[in-house]
Amino acid sequence: MKIVDGILGLCANHSEVYHKVKDAYPVWSAAYGNLTTKGFLKRLLALHETGDRAREMTQFLIRNPERWK
Repeated sequence: MKIVDGILGLCANHSEVYHKVKDAYPVWSAAYGNLTTKGFLKRLLALHETGDRAREMTQFLIRNPERWK
């Protein structure tokens, strides 16, 4: 796949998912109250509704927390 996000080094699909996951974090944090990034990612992984690409990105961010910018 072609890299379209030069800063993150992601293809278009994974770049879109990355931004959707990032955008969801403040909403979840407000709902759960002081939710850590790692806690959010683990909760996201536990949901059956989480799609394959979102699951891949979540696992990637858990393994590479420095990529959460």
